Amino acid sequence: MSNQIQVQFAKAGNLYRLEVSVSPLLPREIPTVVEVFTANWTKPEEVDRAKVNDATALVLIADHEIRAGERPADIARVLSYAIWKQLDRYVKVTIEATYLGENPDSHFEFGESQYAKAFGERFEN
Repeated sequence: MSNQIQVQFAKAGNLYRLEVSVSPLLPREIPTVVEVFTANWTKPEEVDRAKVNDATALVLIADHEIRAGERPADIARVLSYAIWKQLDRYVKVTIEATYLGENPDSHFEFGESQYAKAFGERFEN
């Protein structure tokens, strides 16, 4: 078996599609979320926006390889925390991780309790 074929098999086993939903966002926060997604995953292949009252919901989708030993749950946690940190506030982050192989998909949702745990009580009244 050639080395190129072995590399392709190795990469094929680590390819995931992330679909990340973030809301509610102010229109000026959208570029920040796209930048965080790109920095922590890859450049989004699809970006969809939906207006929800005075706020915006954003959906970002992209396929990318994870490194050996990485788990989708770890990537989802890091991405969620990075979004909260850059925005300096809580937004709901929902992540669907689809393994582009034979294993089942994964669903991660990081809510207010994870945000409070990650960033302490500084945002509570």
